[in-house]
Amino acid sequence: MKRDAEFLRKVKELASKNNMGATAKALKIPVYTLKARLLSAAMKLGEIPPQFAKTRVVKKVAKPKKRKYLDTVRVSGKAGSSMRVIIPQQIFQELDWNKGDNIVIRRSGKNKIVIEKSAG
Repeated sequence: MKRDAEFLRKVKELASKNNMGATAKALKIPVYTLKARLLSAAMKLGEIPPQFAKTRVVKKVAKPKKRKYLDTVRVSGKAGSSMRVIIPQQIFQELDWNKGDNIVIRRSGKNKIVIEKSAG
């Protein structure tokens, strides 16, 4: 009885500031053992089990990760010496471009192509 009373006192003290998981960690016992022992001690002593604090650990996100779009630029067809390509729709959605917007495509160096929305 004395051991149960001491256990219940410790749990009540920790439960005022911590949730059940943190209380079990502080007592160095598993949560399911804490529940069973707490219920047993409360029934033996005729007391109400303590109300645990409702706390949650909030993860801090520094920067949201940018989504990678796994799609390819595909050849659509040929018209004389020029070639048409299909650009993935996700690129336009990400840049918030709509149907009818004026877009300028230009080369930048040997291997780069710049696609930008014209101001006018």
